[in-house]
Amino acid sequence: MSKLRKSSKQKLYAGCIGAGIVGIIFAGYLMVNIHQMNEVRKQAEVEAELKWKVYEQEQRTAKKGWAVVRDISPGEQIASNDLKGIKVPGSQAPSNLLANKSEVSGTTAKIELKKGSVLTSSMITADEPTPKDLRNRELKVVVLPNSLKSGDEVDIRIQFPTGQDYILLSKKKISRLEGPIVWVTLNEQEILSLSSAIVDAYLHKASIYALTYVDPQFQPKAIPTYPPNAQVLALMNSDPNLIHIAEQKLSKQLRDSLEKAISSSNSVISTPVERSLSEEIAAQHAGATIENPTSGIDVTRNEYENEQDHQEQTKILTQGGSSDPYAK
Repeated sequence: MSKLRKSSKQKLYAGCIGAGIVGIIFAGYLMVNIHQMNEVRKQAEVEAELKWKVYEQEQRTAKKGWAVVRDISPGEQIASNDLKGIKVPGSQAPSNLLANKSEVSGTTAKIELKKGSVLTSSMITADEPTPKDLRNRELKVVVLPNSLKSGDEVDIRIQFPTGQDYILLSKKKISRLEGPIVWVTLNEQEILSLSSAIVDAYLHKASIYALTYVDPQFQPKAIPTYPPNAQVLALMNSDPNLIHIAEQKLSKQLRDSLEKAISSSNSVISTPVERSLSEEIAAQHAGATIENPTSGIDVTRNEYENEQDHQEQTKILTQGGSSDPYAK
């Protein structure tokens, strides 16, 4: 009996010792976990405090802006009730953010604006929407000022040999300039008026030229005074290639004028030998005389070409009616 009690006591002691060891291990585990949790909590508190400080800083430096409350299509006007005031954090606010409602209300959207879009100056324009018929037009037949540069604003005029001078296109900005060629934007009416003027200039030896504005910021836009010729428009309708032919001819005339100016600038001959040599070279370039098949008279190449142009113009005008460019 005593042996049984002794064995039970030993087992009880062993169990107590085991339980104590497990308790110690569990307590240690709990302590470690509690310590880790405390560390995590402290780190979270530090991060939260930092975020709060950043938020407070952003609120102090926040900028006021405006967002749209509905989808707006390009070219559509933005009304006052389309806007909602918001605050944009200073670190996220673009440099061209619009702060005043008056800067936004009544403007036109350049691009598609989705609901909630924050408006910047690059998204809107105070100008009227771009007309649907506006196009870029390349001009090769305009006599340009020597000092003309890209970005200048000009009136394009047409002058007839009789001295009549009309404003064809008013206050057009030179969007691009390459030598004697310029690019401007024209609407449909201006394109038709220009086409009429080109044919008029071709048929009646008129000159199309440009004049720059002295102070374009303060000088108002001139009113065009050129009346498109009804007969010229009829000719253009009957022959779609006429405007192309006229433009080519005028471009050639401008080039010929340039070459004549260059030739005249080099016409000072110092000695008889140089003079005779220059005449010989000019004769080689001009070529032999050409016999006019209609009259049988020998004329120079240039005279023959001028006579052919005159006959071609007479034929066109005879087919179209009166040669008066302003006949109704």
